[in-house]
Amino acid sequence: MESYALTLIESANDAAAYHEIRHHVLFGGSEEYIRNGPEEVKAENLSLLLKFEGTPIGTVRLDQKGDNKAIVRLVAIVSNLQRQGHGTALMDQVARLALSLGIKELLVNARPSASGFYLRLGYSPFTFEPDNYGGIQLRKMIS
Repeated sequence: MESYALTLIESANDAAAYHEIRHHVLFGGSEEYIRNGPEEVKAENLSLLLKFEGTPIGTVRLDQKGDNKAIVRLVAIVSNLQRQGHGTALMDQVARLALSLGIKELLVNARPSASGFYLRLGYSPFTFEPDNYGGIQLRKMIS
């Protein structure tokens, strides 16, 4: 049986893995990546690392917004493990965590190339931020 764990960043090793994955997968190794930007350190924003059989393979940040809503941000799976079901497992883990926090609505601002992934997971188009930075805004009600 596959073993996944979605954990808060609590150690230096976890933080290093979290930033390494995001820096390379989402930012292509660019110098534009900011490790600890202002949104990263807000208490309501949960920086999370997905481990598969103990090995860090993915990242996500869950920004709690009140009114039982949260925004799923910066989803990344290491490049050589993409398209193998790990992203779906990550999103399942995020939904479970969100429910445990009383969240009923998940929002995402997806890159156009990733919107099909979210649509397959039951997300639907929904505008929630005025400036979407060229992304596709989606939401999913969870229970």
